[in-house]
Parts: sequence; C-alpha cells; structure tokens
Amino acid sequence: MGFILCPSCEQSVSDAIDSCPYCGSPFPKLIAAAPASTVKNPSNLNDVQFAQPPFFAVSLLKLTVLSLVTIGIYELYWFYRHWMRIRERGEPNIMPFWRAFFAVIYCYPCFARIKLAGVRSRIGAAPPFGLLAICYILAKLSWKLSGPFLLISLLAVVFLLPIQSYVNRINAADSPEHDPNSRFSRWNWVAVVVGGICFILAVIGSFMPNA
Repeated sequence: MGFILCPSCEQSVSDAIDSCPYCGSPFPKLIAAAPASTVKNPSNLNDVQFAQPPFFAVSLLKLTVLSLVTIGIYELYWFYRHWMRIRERGEPNIMPFWRAFFAVIYCYPCFARIKLAGVRSRIGAAPPFGLLAICYILAKLSWKLSGPFLLISLLAVVFLLPIQSYVNRINAADSPEHDPNSRFSRWNWVAVVVGGICFILAVIGSFMPNA
C-alpha cells in the first residue's frame, strides 16, 4: 500500500481507497493505482505519491497564517491530525475529535507522545514541551479577558511552532519523501482572505472603547 496526494484538498492519503476521507473527492483509478515509478510528470504535485510521515506535516508559515485567520480553529484541526496519526501508530482507543476539541486539556499528552517519538528517532534536543503546554493553555484561556488582552488567545499558535518544528524534523528523518504541506490550497486562500478581514476587524474592535 502506498500514498498519494488528493487532487482536491492536497492531503496525503492511502492509494488503496476510491475517495478522499477528508474531502470526499473520488480518485481516478489510474492515478490511485499507479506506482510511483510510472509517474510521467513529477513536477505536477497532484500526480506524485508521498510517503506517510509519523505526524501531521505542515510548514510553520502555513500553521501560523491559518491559525490567525481562522481565530484558532485551524489549531483544533492541527491537534486532530496529530491525534489521528498517534492513533494509527498504535493507540486505537484514542478519540481524535474529542482530544482536539478539548485541546486545552489534552495538549500536553499530545506533546509528550511527539517528544517520545523524537527521542526514539534520536532527533536531538527537544523544545521544553511542558513549558510550551502551560503557555499554550494560559494563552487560550486569556479569551476571557477584555480589550486588547483578548488578542493574547489569538497568539497561542506561537507556542505550537516549536512543537511543529520538532515534528517536521521527525517527519524528515522518518519519511524524507513526504509532502511537507507548505502550499496553500484554494480553500486555504479563501480562508486567508475572509478570515484575514475578520481578524483585522477583531483587532480594531478590541482597541475601541466600549459604548
């Protein structure tokens, strides 16, 4: 069994299925069944087969931008994808959706599993996972504050960047040919434009005095 890149949502998925489990798009059987050696135009990313990395791959820029413009919703998706990989790696009783939904509670267990994988792979020095978890929790809870302090919760993604940087090192060591997920898809750009406008309005509104 190999992996291919979904032409619609650009997620790495198994080539043994007929449609994408993320967006539901059907796969052309010729592309899904073709081995990597038969790809004629490797410059076309939609035709390239990528290895499945141990954890969710995403560039730091993409993680930052999408987290800000979606007001933190992309962070829940980030946790969900990591918990999905953790479940696939040997913890079938995990419920990724709920662990992502309650990310404030389950962020450190997620970080701890990532750290353990890095130690086993001998990646090298790891970021301070415990401190990052505490800072992330405090930042997310700051949404209860008023005025400009509310913006602290939007910057919680800053504490996920060292984690994802470590993850990217693990993925690169384990699956050098994996898709780094650095490109912005069409839907990503829609989120950037619409969410960016909302983000700017939220920032402006937080500095305006209450009537």
